[in-house]
Amino acid sequence: MTRFRFRGSDDREVSAEEWLQIWAGLFPSEKYAGYDELMSRHGSFCASDIEQIGRWKDSAKTVGKWKPNVASVAYPIWMQAASELPVCPKEDGVADLLSDWSERKYTDSYGSKTVEKRFGLSRATTLLHFISGGRFPIFDARVRRAMSQLVGSNVPNTVRWYLDSYCALFSEIASLCGTRDLRKVDKALFSYGSRGFVVVD
Repeated sequence: MTRFRFRGSDDREVSAEEWLQIWAGLFPSEKYAGYDELMSRHGSFCASDIEQIGRWKDSAKTVGKWKPNVASVAYPIWMQAASELPVCPKEDGVADLLSDWSERKYTDSYGSKTVEKRFGLSRATTLLHFISGGRFPIFDARVRRAMSQLVGSNVPNTVRWYLDSYCALFSEIASLCGTRDLRKVDKALFSYGSRGFVVVD
C-alpha cells in the first residue's frame, strides 16, 4: 500500500496515475509561460537568462514589477545570480549552494520603512532546478502543502529535508505515477498544493 494519499479535485481517493493527469492538467501554464524556452538554453545560461528565471519565478511580467523595492520580488538577489552565473555543483556541493542562496538577504525600502528579506529556499531550489536542467525539483510553499496533503503530516522548509527526504519522495511519486516526465510531476504538485485539503494525522 502506498504511503501517499492521492486525491482528485472532488476529494475522492484516486490512483497515482489519475492524480497526475488531474492535477498536472490544472497547472496555470499561462501564468508561468516561457519555461521550455528557458530550459532549452540550460548549460549555456547567460546573465539575461538567469534574470528571466527570476522574472518567471517571481511572476514579474512587467517592467514596473521587475525592480528593487517591489513586494514578493527578490530583484537584488536575482541580479546577483545574473552577475555570478552559478552552475550546478557536484552532489556534495548541492547543500552548500542551496544554503548560500537561500540565506542571501536584501532590503526593500518603502518610504521611511525598510524590511530585510531572505531569498529563501523556494527561489534557491528554482535556481537549482534550472541550472541542473530540471534534475532537482522546485520546492515552494505550494509543493510543501501538496506533500503535507500526500503524506498526512507537516513538511519542514529546510535544505536538509529537501535533500534528505523530498527529492526521494518526489522520485517515488513519479515512479508511482508511471512517468519519467518530472516537469509534469512538478506541475501536479504545484496545483495540488494550491487547493485546500485538511491534513489528517
